[in-house]
Amino acid sequence: MGGEEENNFKLRPMKCELNYLSKSDGSAILAQGETVVLVSVNGPLDIKSTSQSIEKATLEVLFCSKGGKPSVADRFKENVIRQTCETAILGTMYPRTGISLTIQELEDFGGLLTCAVNCACLALLNSGMAMRHMVAAVSCAVDDVGNLVLEPNYQQVQNSKALLNFVFESREKNLVTGFTEGSFSEDTYEEALARCRLASDVVFDFYRDIVRKYSNVI
Repeated sequence: MGGEEENNFKLRPMKCELNYLSKSDGSAILAQGETVVLVSVNGPLDIKSTSQSIEKATLEVLFCSKGGKPSVADRFKENVIRQTCETAILGTMYPRTGISLTIQELEDFGGLLTCAVNCACLALLNSGMAMRHMVAAVSCAVDDVGNLVLEPNYQQVQNSKALLNFVFESREKNLVTGFTEGSFSEDTYEEALARCRLASDVVFDFYRDIVRKYSNVI
């Protein structure tokens, strides 16, 4: 599905395939523009008693960069994705179990983390995991003259003064996660938040189209 132009924004074209990996409980491969991520979900699984929570499932996230060597940036991505997915999964349905989420970076041409969050949501939907809501991530860059660029490409990210990333939930479009870098004004933040919230509708519509394509029941 391509991006839609609405309220002066355009998202990069999105393409997805579910059930990409045959040996996982759920999987998705997602391209947003030229950035591509593959996510697999396994669980609920039996885990060691020392790792168990009596109240909910324990979510483990592993981010694998294209280069192969783990970095501090990869750990940051794991934390963001885990915290985001924990808000979406009804973990209390699966106490004393583990859910494993493995994210593989295939191509990074900007927006890698937002693509990874969206792909994780699609893989969880594919796995049949009980969820409170879906989540959609949208990024926005501030260029050198202060203009906002939705879903910037790699070059736009490199040339930006600031990068703002937001994750919204599908019920009320409330902000679930926000992470920024660079300097920007409060007004710029509020405008970026509003634009990204509107743009999240495009992502949620894309999810629904994909799930309809792969399922007889929606």
